[in-house]
Amino acid sequence: MKKTKKLISLLLCMAMVASMVSVAMVFSTSAATNSFSEAAMELDKEYAYDGELGAIYSPESTTFKVWAPLATEVVLNRYATGSDEEDGAADLGTTEMEKLMDDDKWTGVWTTTVEGDIVNTYYTYSITNPNHIYNANRSYTHETQDVYSYAVGVNGNRSMVVDLDSSATNPDGWENDTHVLTDDQTDAIIWEVHVKDFSYAENSGVSEENRGKFLGFTETGTTLNGEGNIATCIDYLKELGVTHVQINPFYDFATIDESGDGTEFNWGYDPKNYGVPEGSYSSNPYDGNVRIKEAKAMIQALHEAGIGVIMDVVYNHTYSVDSCFNYSVPEYYYRMTATGGYSQQSGCGNDTASERAMYRKYMRDMITYWVNEYHLDGLRFDLMGVHDGETMNLIRDDMDAIDPRIVMYGEGWAGDTVYDPQTCDGTDTFMCTQTNSAKISTRIGFFNDQIRDGIKGNVFHVEEGGFVQNTKTSAPGVNYGIRANTMGKPRWKAQSPEQCLTYASCHDNYTLYDKLTYVDQMGQVANYRQRYTNVVAQNKLTGAIVSSCQGMDFILAGEEMGRSKDGDENSYKSPATENMIDWSLLKSNADIVSYYRGMFELRKAFSPFTATVADDKDDSYAYYYDTSSTGSVNPIAYTIANNTEGEWNKIAVIYNGTNVEKNYT
Repeated sequence: MKKTKKLISLLLCMAMVASMVSVAMVFSTSAATNSFSEAAMELDKEYAYDGELGAIYSPESTTFKVWAPLATEVVLNRYATGSDEEDGAADLGTTEMEKLMDDDKWTGVWTTTVEGDIVNTYYTYSITNPNHIYNANRSYTHETQDVYSYAVGVNGNRSMVVDLDSSATNPDGWENDTHVLTDDQTDAIIWEVHVKDFSYAENSGVSEENRGKFLGFTETGTTLNGEGNIATCIDYLKELGVTHVQINPFYDFATIDESGDGTEFNWGYDPKNYGVPEGSYSSNPYDGNVRIKEAKAMIQALHEAGIGVIMDVVYNHTYSVDSCFNYSVPEYYYRMTATGGYSQQSGCGNDTASERAMYRKYMRDMITYWVNEYHLDGLRFDLMGVHDGETMNLIRDDMDAIDPRIVMYGEGWAGDTVYDPQTCDGTDTFMCTQTNSAKISTRIGFFNDQIRDGIKGNVFHVEEGGFVQNTKTSAPGVNYGIRANTMGKPRWKAQSPEQCLTYASCHDNYTLYDKLTYVDQMGQVANYRQRYTNVVAQNKLTGAIVSSCQGMDFILAGEEMGRSKDGDENSYKSPATENMIDWSLLKSNADIVSYYRGMFELRKAFSPFTATVADDKDDSYAYYYDTSSTGSVNPIAYTIANNTEGEWNKIAVIYNGTNVEKNYT
């Protein structure tokens, strides 16, 4: 009964403010209807805004625009610094904002203009809204950073007025930096890494001041222990032969204290300010310009090495509902259940609502901004299945308008729960999941968990082995993955190889080496970092399978050198010393590295591996041992015919998991 009263109270407030919700509509709905979605759709009809938002800077003046259609008052607060604890901190005053009108109709936007050059000053908004359903006792007015922040102070609590055309935000030569793109999405060989993991280890050879930072990517000539013999970091990547680096979230996230000593660690899947790089990866998190310039320097260095940059984006949830989104428009940006709770398909307790006009606009605006301003070459969407398919297709269209070769893929799982049809706005909403692949652009890829588990065993059952450990029932997942899940009747079907990302390990769950070691040692592992002959062979066979299958080729950074996290299955906030790449593996496991490098070269040299079209009439793949139906034989063996001029006309591929000490391809 209390939840019902809260719901009615919120809807009454939403109906009263600016008269934008029809009371008759709200209270004529059936008990099964989600009135929060109904109210949000009315907001979209009345106040969806297509114009620019945020702090629009010029040396002559800066105009501030914030979308807050439920608000009764919005005040601009200005500051000299990003926090009150800094030298020079000062309150620069407040200004009451006005409603932005369009032909005598309010747009839902509040605005004001400050004359003069106020670059590098900081600001927040104090927004007065009707009460929030998630905390009935919270005051109506909240001070918040801008949803459309492009620069922030320390810990992202204040937005900054920024000049993105200045040398303060652009490294030398940035105007000459260009995208690094492959002709087709399936040409991508992707190496997934975390900013801190990349160079935090002392043996990386990176200078102490840049270890674990954006600038760690900019140092060339680094070698193992600084001894001058074995290349590390960016020089190593050039030798390895990957085409792209996917970087774990490097927008501003909430769980690291940017004013701390730099030892804190988090993967970063807890968004705070989507339009801003993370300050803990910069040399100075207090100056909003520095993180921008150094993030660009990282991207520039990778581009100069001939490597594309893919950003890991997390638009499916925020760190907390105490967010700039809720402070600006209560409950609008999140999916709410009919009983007043937050939808939890993401497993994080606060699913965002990509189908809403202004969150859809926000995703499209921010992604386009990052691709254009930071010269990104691709996007990896965390829990992409939480987003509606229409929004994802529109983002693909946006990327095509910039360059069709920009890579897009993500996690197409259904999530922890199944949506009630009323949770999303409109009963015809379809989600961007593997099962909806036919409704999604063929150039939005899905992680292929079927081949992942087929190769090494189920990620949620560490004791289960896979094909490379002679678990014959895993063979169907491998067989379907050979053709990127486009042929036969896999659990989910890709419409083209470009819609499939082939992989065996990523930042989630055990590293490949740790998973294989656990199974090989039957759970009795004294030292995960020991070199086990069987596990090394299985690691190599895994690399062979992934690189010789169609679809995009993806590996976790260090998979190719037997990387271990000492059996830490979920290291999202474990110490950096546990997560960091141990570059000494380049020496102790040089044979694994060499094997992966050779497989990458082979993949690039044989066009059928990177085919973009699925053709069920194509007879170029001839199978000799096919375990997809019976699971009774191992190995899997097949030949591939090729009519590409200048390349081999046929290759024989054999995956042998029977005698693990004699695996070969």
